[in-house]
Amino acid sequence: MIAPGQEAYWRRTRYRGPTHPVVRAYVEPKLDLVESVLPLAGLSVLDVGCGPGLFSHHLMRRAKKVVGVDGSSWMLSQAEGLETYRADAADLPFEDRSFDVAFEANLLHHVDRPAPVVTEMARVASQAVVLIEVNRLNPVMFLYSLVNPLERRGLRSSRAHLRGLLEGAGLRVGSVWTTGMISQNQTPGFLVPVLRLFDFDFPFGEYHVAVGWKAPPR
Repeated sequence: MIAPGQEAYWRRTRYRGPTHPVVRAYVEPKLDLVESVLPLAGLSVLDVGCGPGLFSHHLMRRAKKVVGVDGSSWMLSQAEGLETYRADAADLPFEDRSFDVAFEANLLHHVDRPAPVVTEMARVASQAVVLIEVNRLNPVMFLYSLVNPLERRGLRSSRAHLRGLLEGAGLRVGSVWTTGMISQNQTPGFLVPVLRLFDFDFPFGEYHVAVGWKAPPR
């Protein structure tokens, strides 16, 4: 369940659209990392906590099918051109193994209990679960999470935390990267060419990208 106050917080936030150059520079390198171990062509993807469709828009150019789900009707109203459902991320309205991949970006640090969400993602996925979350070791993310009460759950976000969530959902942890210095809403456009130099795996990147693999059905 989304933490109290999040809906009003999101309504106050001004989001750049998925085609904005800064958003593209934020999204694409992370999806490139995912595709280095999990090619998406021909696969179906459920974007859990899809929000205004920032990742979904770019996933649709890579995957066979993309469906978005979010608990916020206002967020879903911003996700144009995407098949969407309103639902609690911990109680997804899909059968087991309905999608090849379950994906989330920046959802888990907005929920009180992330473990049930990842467990649900594992249930509806047949191949893999992808998690993209903030890195508490990044100075910018640390300060942002510290001063903003509605972002404070980002202080628990570490590589070990994501590994634990994946393993707790019965998944085999594959690749985990920490990368990037671009924020989709806060980064000024003129800084993007310089910040793109940080699109590699290093401990103080702004985001973790983690892939967990499903065991084959018995």
